[in-house]
Amino acid sequence: MTTATEEQIIVDSWDYFLDDDSPAREHVEMFREMEWTFIQRELKNELGYKLGVGQEPHWVERGRAVLYHRVTVTNYGREDDYGWQATNPLPCANAVQLRNYLQKGFRLRSSVDPLVDVETSETAEFAEGDPYADAPYVVPGRKAPRKFLTWDAYRMYCQNRGVQLKYDPPGEVTERMKEYEYYCLVHDHGFKSLRATQNHRAYYVAPPPRGRGQNHATTEQMKVVIPEPEVVEEEVPVEEPETAKKDDGLTGAIKRVARGKRKK
Repeated sequence: MTTATEEQIIVDSWDYFLDDDSPAREHVEMFREMEWTFIQRELKNELGYKLGVGQEPHWVERGRAVLYHRVTVTNYGREDDYGWQATNPLPCANAVQLRNYLQKGFRLRSSVDPLVDVETSETAEFAEGDPYADAPYVVPGRKAPRKFLTWDAYRMYCQNRGVQLKYDPPGEVTERMKEYEYYCLVHDHGFKSLRATQNHRAYYVAPPPRGRGQNHATTEQMKVVIPEPEVVEEEVPVEEPETAKKDDGLTGAIKRVARGKRKK
């Protein structure tokens, strides 16, 4: 018996990386209708590799797609794990090419194995009881806005599309940031030194194949600044001595007069 969570693994639709007005869209849709069906059949019947229901590459051109791979960077003997990151467009024009990538550990979606059944957000958006109706994260689009239920889904979209984050991170991320000197929100990764932060940024801004060729926040923007708590000073009333309260300036004068009379 499967739970409701297992039945509804929602992933991004196949055109996640394809702009609505891209001239390649028409060619890609023809490729999907005519050739993608045969690729799936060949994967299953001839190569013994059956993709999960709803699994499909992120096509960006005819026979070329964006996949996901696990990124780890070694800094002076220490490995930093950056999780599943989108690749540059790769040739996936036939079943053999795609099978080779998947057997090497690549994925069609970053959050799930290629053999697992999924439901695309394109289908889920029009389902009864639309869970995206009150989505907390929304990115405007040409045809329709992109909606995200979780912070991770939102930041991943902004990361892959080069869109600046507009929302504040949730509380658990804010608390995690306090443990580091620098923090990259879009990659959800913290650093305890300036050198490690600079290496992280250098990898993403460097042109391919050495890096990703993406826009990225500066080291200054990634610096964690924890605001100091406001100290509210309470005013404590100071009580004057009773003698001081009664002294209206005449007491001293009366004493001087009394001393003068005794001298006489």
